[in-house]
Amino acid sequence: MSFISTRRAAAVSSAALAAVLALGVVPANAAVNQAKHTFKLSDPDYKRTDRNGTFTGQVNMAGTVGRPAHMAWSFRISPAVRAIATGRMTCTAGHMQLPYHDRHTNVAVSYFWHSSVPNNRRNKEYTLYGSCKFRVNVGGRPGTANLGFSFKYSLFDGISRSSAAQDETAVEDSSYASELDIAYDS
Repeated sequence: MSFISTRRAAAVSSAALAAVLALGVVPANAAVNQAKHTFKLSDPDYKRTDRNGTFTGQVNMAGTVGRPAHMAWSFRISPAVRAIATGRMTCTAGHMQLPYHDRHTNVAVSYFWHSSVPNNRRNKEYTLYGSCKFRVNVGGRPGTANLGFSFKYSLFDGISRSSAAQDETAVEDSSYASELDIAYDS
């Protein structure tokens, strides 16, 4: 994936994802069939850093046995992307399976964005997505950036036989993806 990409998603996996992509909220690569991260009692945390930023996720697996759990998450834009920003940003997050949304307007590009998705149940697959829009200047070219991310995850209860119980270390890096699109001024 390139640091600055102008490609758009050509195919989508569901009508719901197509509607969300049409609104420009999810990164184009969210339509790609990603692996998922599985939160377990032995692995309740997730962290990935790429060129666009750092994403984290945490679930208190031990404290929520037998009950729905919150998935706490955070995202911080990378220093390289902050360096091209020329203004404040608006960030919006949503969820493909749960009635969740989060929105912050007029925040600094250095903002440490964090929130919590409630009512996650075990042995179900979920997708969280987010997007931040802000003005940039890249080598003297002004434009508007849309930095989007998606995170596929599930919670494994440690009891039920599930595909989530399989070792995922080989594909886990694709659980999270981000993409920076810049629309340059004409």
